[in-house]
Amino acid sequence: MNNSLATEAELFGLFELDASGTVLYHRVDPEPEPPTEPLNLAGRNFYDDVAPFENTEEFRRCVTQFNSSDKFADSFTFDCRFDENAQPVRVLLARIREAGEAGNTKSILVHIRRAA
Repeated sequence: MNNSLATEAELFGLFELDASGTVLYHRVDPEPEPPTEPLNLAGRNFYDDVAPFENTEEFRRCVTQFNSSDKFADSFTFDCRFDENAQPVRVLLARIREAGEAGNTKSILVHIRRAA
């Protein structure tokens, strides 16, 4: 059983992660079920502490592979597993870099939403 801080509803939103997976910023999407008071997830590790799904290591590999690439942005569909159910999500990844430092990624934006 996963002992994450976030609930499935809090999974949907925007996360800014550093290279080690630490949440720098988080905003919950207002749809479909916004939590009454969003958790402050900044400073927590997304993969170890936040992600409420069971296959976080597979998700980590997708983000790490993007971070190692030369792409500025990418998107993919991912099945988050909860117990024996799967929630298909659409993931958008974008790279944040300091101006003038084209080869140095500062952080990764990860936007997770329900797959259409």
